[in-house]
Amino acid sequence: MAYLTRPLLMRESERTVRQNASMGDVVSKRICSQILHDGSHYALWHSRHEGHMRAVAAAKQRERQIRSLRSVAIEQVHRTALVRYLRDNRITGHARDETLREFYGVADPRHSALLEHRSFLVAASTQLCTDEILTLVEDIDGVEMLRRYELAFGQYFSMFCEQARTRRTGAPFLLTSLLPEVRRVAERWRLQILKADIVPASRARLAGRAQRGAVR
Repeated sequence: MAYLTRPLLMRESERTVRQNASMGDVVSKRICSQILHDGSHYALWHSRHEGHMRAVAAAKQRERQIRSLRSVAIEQVHRTALVRYLRDNRITGHARDETLREFYGVADPRHSALLEHRSFLVAASTQLCTDEILTLVEDIDGVEMLRRYELAFGQYFSMFCEQARTRRTGAPFLLTSLLPEVRRVAERWRLQILKADIVPASRARLAGRAQRGAVR
């Protein structure tokens, strides 16, 4: 596939959201179902996602389009990080409110939670779509690097939030000295994703077949 048009990108994206809403894993199904079943959420997702896909289509060359898709995917990793942190670490009650205040200031934590949840749904849906499209164009290396980056950034983000919340109590954060290195690791992955060579489509197909053969 040499060139991704905006209609094709949106068609694949809309198909991905519908498919995940009915047949995805537990988390993906919940995310996409909420997007599809709430008109305001869907309208917001569609508008923002179409803007991203319009920029990807404008690149008009496979390598540049893949780099643009990778960049979109990185942005969604950042936009989903807060809710993933709260959810995965089961941060609730006062600790959740303190974490939200770190990003929303003095706003009502309940209102902040609603805004952040909506932002998460929109970004997570776009993240699922970009992952699917990168798989479609056989960017095997990009998909793998993005998964590694999400883990690395998640570790950094988790430590950042823990440090921020500890600082509010006046207590020392014991892992402060490790934070710069964890951040550098995540940054190295981000730069590698953006700068790494794009594998030609023919080689990507061969690599994909070799991986499937190894699994068998």
